[in-house]
Amino acid sequence: MLEYLNLGYNQILDGFPLWLSKLTELKAIILKSNKFHGPIEVYRSQFNLSNLHIMDLSNNSFNGEIPSKLLQSLHAMKVIVGQDRLEYMDIWQDSTWVEAVTYGMKLMNKGIEREYLKVPYALMEIDLANNKLEGCIPDLIGDLKSLLMLNLSNNILTCSIPPSLANLTILESLDLSRNKLSGEIPQQLAQLTFLSSFDVSHNRLSGPIPRGRQFDTFGTGSFAMNKGLCGSPLPKNCTKVGENLSLPPSLLEEDNGEESPFNLDCKGVLIGIGVGFLIGVVLGNLIIDKKTRWFLHYSKRMANLWKILGRH
Repeated sequence: MLEYLNLGYNQILDGFPLWLSKLTELKAIILKSNKFHGPIEVYRSQFNLSNLHIMDLSNNSFNGEIPSKLLQSLHAMKVIVGQDRLEYMDIWQDSTWVEAVTYGMKLMNKGIEREYLKVPYALMEIDLANNKLEGCIPDLIGDLKSLLMLNLSNNILTCSIPPSLANLTILESLDLSRNKLSGEIPQQLAQLTFLSSFDVSHNRLSGPIPRGRQFDTFGTGSFAMNKGLCGSPLPKNCTKVGENLSLPPSLLEEDNGEESPFNLDCKGVLIGIGVGFLIGVVLGNLIIDKKTRWFLHYSKRMANLWKILGRH
């Protein structure tokens, strides 16, 4: 019947606890800041975490891929919980008690570790930051529609950002920084109207940054160290593929097919240059020819003078 398991900030050196699959009532698993290692797996690869609201496995050495079977078992995260009235995660100690015991914990929220004396029942979070996870981000994460915070930063994740993340319609914080993600940022993410914290810095992303809604509020730090990214708020402008850098056709030719004055002026200049060059060549030859004849005549006279002097 265990609902709340917090083993964070210890020195536990072990693999992922296989027995977690038996705790079907778990609402919060916190294994952060330990020395857990190896892949995230359970006995016979069966997960049964249908009631889980919070999973914090950050700051360990888990490796391998993010298991799809784990995501498939998170049924509570697939249904958006009504937030019309604020409820807190709690448990009744006894049926005769009027007051419930509320859970408190520290969680990363929008890049800041915050202490929750009472954890809202609607709070859904997955934090796998600062591990050694690799491979692609599973499309199945897009099924967890009640997620408010998703942190996969500082891993070795590759491939592209799945457009399915746009299905997380109430997501408030998304951190995918410090991985090896490539490709473009899906334009569909601009539809996330509650997204107030977004970070994809230190990746290998390229292409234009989505515009509109929340994306117009993010600063350069959210996109830094991605050489291929362009567009606001980065100083690098985007250029269209195959863009013609030559003069526009409208400047060279009129719509009616007649040559523009600019084109005629160009032809006149070219003709003038050609004629000037031809005249210069002719005059140059004449001058050179005249100087040559003078030089030969003068040389002949000097030769005769030396002959006369030589006789005397």
